[in-house]
Amino acid sequence: MTRPLPGPPPFDHPDADVILRSSDLEPVDFRVFKLLLSLSSPFFSEIFTLPQPSTPSSFYSDEYLESSRGLPVVQMAEDKETLQLLLGLCFPISAHETPRISSLQEMQKVIEAAMKFEMEGILKYLRHELVAPRFIESQPVRVFAIAYRNGWDAEAKKAAKYTLRQPVDTPYVAELELISGATLYRLREYHRICGEVASSRARLQPALAEYDDTWTWIACKRCPSAWSTRSVNFPDARKWWVDWIEDVADALRVKPWGETARKWDLRNKALDCTAACPQCSLHAREDLEAFAQILSVQIEKDISSVSCLLLPRALL
Repeated sequence: MTRPLPGPPPFDHPDADVILRSSDLEPVDFRVFKLLLSLSSPFFSEIFTLPQPSTPSSFYSDEYLESSRGLPVVQMAEDKETLQLLLGLCFPISAHETPRISSLQEMQKVIEAAMKFEMEGILKYLRHELVAPRFIESQPVRVFAIAYRNGWDAEAKKAAKYTLRQPVDTPYVAELELISGATLYRLREYHRICGEVASSRARLQPALAEYDDTWTWIACKRCPSAWSTRSVNFPDARKWWVDWIEDVADALRVKPWGETARKWDLRNKALDCTAACPQCSLHAREDLEAFAQILSVQIEKDISSVSCLLLPRALL
């Protein structure tokens, strides 16, 4: 067996009363306090109440017994990175800065360890960290898979909604192994239905226009009309605006969330078509921005009504 390495501060305290040894090929000894572990984990609290053998480190050679100064050594299944993060969350902030989990791979390993040792306080913290912006905004599918696997309904539901900000055909990620094919299918079906709802909301806008609307695409009579014949049901609208609506509707099928309606490239494309019109060129930018904001809010409301209907039981 390779000689254990000492743990980094504060896991090298001379007054520690127990050692947790990592499972690495070059194991690391974390010198910690039974009291802190007992307060954080009913599992450790129970273990530490069991009678200790007269030679707590007799399993190890004299070399290791000397290195641990006779302290009881607990051989852990977790690696040094996981133990450092997990134990760092057990220590008070006055002794050790709260560790920052930098990847979802680390997150899942710490979650598994915290569940194993029944660390409810740490699990509550990890649930909050899982949906932190640095994870959920860029990796919502991975966050969803982790949350769903662990039965965290609120976090899974939030992550599912964030997946709408990306195309449904996302690349393979290792966390997909944590969920079933049926769960992935339902997640993609949720994305598809939201796309249809959001796209329909956009395409409905011309029919919702009123004759007394002051939007420049209704008030203007100079720019080309969107339709060859007038409708008796809703007022005429400018072609550049209806084309913008169609572009937004198509984009919403791919990324069905409110901000898609405010995409600057689609607005700029529409505004380019108003350059020759003295009325639209003057008012189109401001009107289009305001209208896109209103449409964005309405799309978010429509999508919110879908989530509780389509997601599986665990997410209700």
